[in-house]
Amino acid sequence: MNREILHDKLREALEGKYLDEVKSLVNSLHPSVTKEALEGFSYEEISQLLKLFNPDKKADIFTYFELSEQVVLLDMMQEKEILDLVLHLRNDEIADLLVELPEDRHRAIFRKLAQKKREEILKLESYPEGTIGSIMTPNYAFVSPSITAAEALNKIRRESTDAEAIYYIYLVDSNSHLLGVVSLKQLIIAKSDKPVNTFMQKDIITLHAHSPVEEAVNELNKSDLLALPVLDREGRMAGIVTHDEIADAAAEETTEDFHRLAAAPGLKSQNLKLATIPELLAKRLPWLLILVFMNVFSGAGIAYFEDTIEAVVALVFFLPLLIDSGGNAGSQSATLMVRALAIGDVRLRDWFYFLRKEVSISILMGIAMGFGVSMVAMFRAPEVMVVVALTMLCTVVVGSLIGMMLPFVLTRLKLDPATASAPLITSLADISGVIIYFSIANWYLGLAG
Repeated sequence: MNREILHDKLREALEGKYLDEVKSLVNSLHPSVTKEALEGFSYEEISQLLKLFNPDKKADIFTYFELSEQVVLLDMMQEKEILDLVLHLRNDEIADLLVELPEDRHRAIFRKLAQKKREEILKLESYPEGTIGSIMTPNYAFVSPSITAAEALNKIRRESTDAEAIYYIYLVDSNSHLLGVVSLKQLIIAKSDKPVNTFMQKDIITLHAHSPVEEAVNELNKSDLLALPVLDREGRMAGIVTHDEIADAAAEETTEDFHRLAAAPGLKSQNLKLATIPELLAKRLPWLLILVFMNVFSGAGIAYFEDTIEAVVALVFFLPLLIDSGGNAGSQSATLMVRALAIGDVRLRDWFYFLRKEVSISILMGIAMGFGVSMVAMFRAPEVMVVVALTMLCTVVVGSLIGMMLPFVLTRLKLDPATASAPLITSLADISGVIIYFSIANWYLGLAG
């Protein structure tokens, strides 16, 4: 169905029209379609519309909202409505949501859950944010290795209605140690009396619950599987991590990296629309104030070369162009390196290889850009043509090397390489660019001393 048509139908439902028709329509559609159709409605309106649907459908639609949006919607619900919703969510989804709620609401909802569910949620909440355990689901299909294919299928039908990624069935012993895995296809086509341990796959790629999420991203990409088993510190099955959970985690990590690159780290909301003015101000202003004081050094450099500027005023015309080029080259290099480090394509030990590579690339870029700016200088101020060409070469090389090396330095210091933000690189490149430019001018034009 066209999203705009569904959007209009939902708008009419808000006005009390065609309620049965809208309910029937939404029940027949995938929840992601309904979520898309809800875009453009206010959160108050979305909260009202969700009340129209049965708890199962409501929960299905709710999970397609970002976590920060779910918290906003929960704030508009009564306690009973929240409990009805939460009871239809998976344990890992509940754990993620409870962590984001204020302590009083967290406790109120948690107390209403069944004992077994509380224990499973507490276990999930015990894993630090950013680890595989924090994004895994404990709901997976498992059987004993001693049963037959027919018995395994019957067990899955009876007990695995809430299991994730049911296309993989894990074989575990009485202590939950992983012994092997079979696919649902293998179970279906196997002879009914054939023991599953005779055709299970024993060579299994496993993850550890306390490992960083990046490890799961890399393993899932390499293996091309839809889910991977997760083990605890004792080597027992703790859960599984699926491709969609990995995709969500990778997208969240990428968003956080972009926030850091923009010198606005630590935003509570992944959704910029939900970020408040005070929050954005608190995250963006400190970095900018630091950079303001750093840029004082650029001004001091210009003041130091005041006599040079008075002697050749034409130098001022090219100053913004040259130092901006160094900053742009550095930001470009830093962005590429931060991303490569984040996804594991580059390791700390690779720094010297990339240093040599960046020197070669930046020299070639500097020569090309230097030739271009010298052509401009030839018509604007021929006397400084060589100065601006040499400066362009040097600032591009220095800016690129700063941008390439800073993420490695921060990684070595156990800091997030994404902190090597574009504004920081630009400020460092500006300071060095001013010094390089006027130092070359003094040397080439014979103005020193």
